Amino acid sequence: MFKQKQQVPVWLLGVVAAIVLILVGQRVGGSIGNQALTETFEQDPAAQAAPPGFELPKVDLSSLPPEAQQAIQQVQERLNIGETVVALTPEASGIRARISVSEVKRSGGNLQVRGNLENIADQPLDVPASAFSFRDSAGIAYTLGGSGATTVQPGQTAPFELSVPLPAERGLTLIVTLPPDPAIQQTLVLETAGE
Repeated sequence: MFKQKQQVPVWLLGVVAAIVLILVGQRVGGSIGNQALTETFEQDPAAQAAPPGFELPKVDLSSLPPEAQQAIQQVQERLNIGETVVALTPEASGIRARISVSEVKRSGGNLQVRGNLENIADQPLDVPASAFSFRDSAGIAYTLGGSGATTVQPGQTAPFELSVPLPAERGLTLIVTLPPDPAIQQTLVLETAGE
């Protein structure tokens, strides 16, 4: 006599909607799935000299006030046990791009660097993976051998996830070069002396 309606549980609809959103986000490029900016760097002994104005990421702790010494030491300790830390210079801008580093974390012998590159120009910005490089406190350069690239539209961002085989005691600077603009430099972590 009475027909029972079969209802779909609300939670099942939520799961289906979440899966659809994830799939759409991956197709649009809203995830770190952008392989052009997900890379592992290697030491490059043939790299060119450091850009003009480059300073090695080192500091003599004995020249700093005690509060600054303690803060730097605490960051290094957290980093060395695998905790996420904030980059010393979390944001830097150039003529056409703004680089925001959201996370620096040690994983084994590598330093992982995550963040976003934002196009602040009024034209699309082609960003080759080779635009990213690093230089450590010993002056050693780390570059990519790949040829991937991505295009970032005006006002849009592209996430990046980079990994550098960095010895624990060294400091590191991220350098983003988008010719003809001057290089954008961000000190991520410092090497300390004079403890």
